Amino acid sequence: MTSFDFVVGAALAAILAFQIYVTVRVFRSRVYEPKQKVYQAQLVWLLPIIGAGLVFSILQEEDKSRRDTSSHLRS
Repeated sequence: MTSFDFVVGAALAAILAFQIYVTVRVFRSRVYEPKQKVYQAQLVWLLPIIGAGLVFSILQEEDKSRRDTSSHLRS
């Protein structure tokens, strides 16, 4: 096994791990309805890197807005 094979294998493993992480976050999200969760998971897996990146950025924005809202309510 060459170093190139190792790098490609590590990159594929990282992409797969990111896909799984984003899929789990989608299904744990309380913001979406069940059908929306299925659509977002399909986006993640049908457009591997781009779809996961888009869904991840949307989840990050929603987490940020939820934190901002909860911090305003506590004040």
